[in-house]
Amino acid sequence: MASNAKDEMVLMAVGDVFVNRADPPSVFAKVESVLRQGDFVMCNLEGLNCDTGTPIDGKIEVGSRHLRSTPDNMRALTSAGFNAVGMANNHNMDFGPDGLMQCVGLLDKANIAHTGGGRNLIEAHKPAIIERNGTKVALLAYTSVFIPGYTADDSRPGLSTLRVNTSYQAPDNAYYQPGYPPLVSTVPDAMDLERMMNDVREARKLADIVVAGFHWGVSWGYGKVCGYQKELGRAAIDAGADLILGCHPHSLQAMEVYKGKLICYCMGNFVMDGMMNDHFGADTIILKCMIKNKKITKCSFIPVRISEQWQPYIVDREIGLEVMKKMESISTDFGTTYAMENGEVVVGGPKPGTPEARRGFSIEPHRGLPVLVDAMLPLPYIMKKVKAGFFKNS
Repeated sequence: MASNAKDEMVLMAVGDVFVNRADPPSVFAKVESVLRQGDFVMCNLEGLNCDTGTPIDGKIEVGSRHLRSTPDNMRALTSAGFNAVGMANNHNMDFGPDGLMQCVGLLDKANIAHTGGGRNLIEAHKPAIIERNGTKVALLAYTSVFIPGYTADDSRPGLSTLRVNTSYQAPDNAYYQPGYPPLVSTVPDAMDLERMMNDVREARKLADIVVAGFHWGVSWGYGKVCGYQKELGRAAIDAGADLILGCHPHSLQAMEVYKGKLICYCMGNFVMDGMMNDHFGADTIILKCMIKNKKITKCSFIPVRISEQWQPYIVDREIGLEVMKKMESISTDFGTTYAMENGEVVVGGPKPGTPEARRGFSIEPHRGLPVLVDAMLPLPYIMKKVKAGFFKNS
């Protein structure tokens, strides 16, 4: 444990984890000692541990596949001290209800709390709650990347899903400049958004700290944070969440500090065993949140790189500074600050008057339609349309 003091604890989190090897614990050999310093250690379980179930029809993701590894690979999670996982993602119903429920049973047997998937809607939305020295942390998980057959309902196993509506608007100059990029709006489904916020409010009653995990965004090297991600992350914090953990794009993306709470839009891969794609980033992080008197008081991250053997390892200060500068660059719109302290990168901000704040005509970033506009268009063009009432919330 990180501390013997009852009022001082450590929460650690990493991104996507998929282990598939003959010696599962070996994948965390170079980071196990660090992860075990956490009182609360969590990840996104990207792919099932199961040997049953039938591949589900309807997957339409380009380059994707049905993903699972054998039940024995669960040993990797226990060896590194993981005690909670999110299951809501675009792979954990790949082998239907049977595959999902076998994995749930394995997690229960390993004493690893889980959320985001279950035998019905209620179980899928039930928070995973971990308690250490009188402090309770609740984890919730949702995916906006899914096909209809993945969603849990009142009587069917599945995942906690959150629908998003996408619309495209041709710009005014499309007639005389064909091919000019469109305005893209991504808006969370109102009913699903409210249900997620209610989940957070209920979890707030049960725990001291609420963490919400989202499988969202665009993969394959797109690199940008979509408008609906900002809306969902900020809405969860408005409902009472203390920390937002994002996954799916498989590479590091921006961080934002909203109302004093951290949103990690994508934490990148931590382990995607045996898998290599051009858009997968080699850099990743171990997020470290200090807890004092049942509140998160400081967020930092330990820079990590993934080896050719798919093993994460702690990097030296020089490479760590490179990762920090990368995070500074991709977080510019959010005004997030980063500072290296004793081998860890402390996260702060936002700087006043950042682009995200200016888009909302306020000092701080906020929720609402103006932040939902995604485009490669110049900011003055977008702002002109916003001021003219061009974007209406339907």
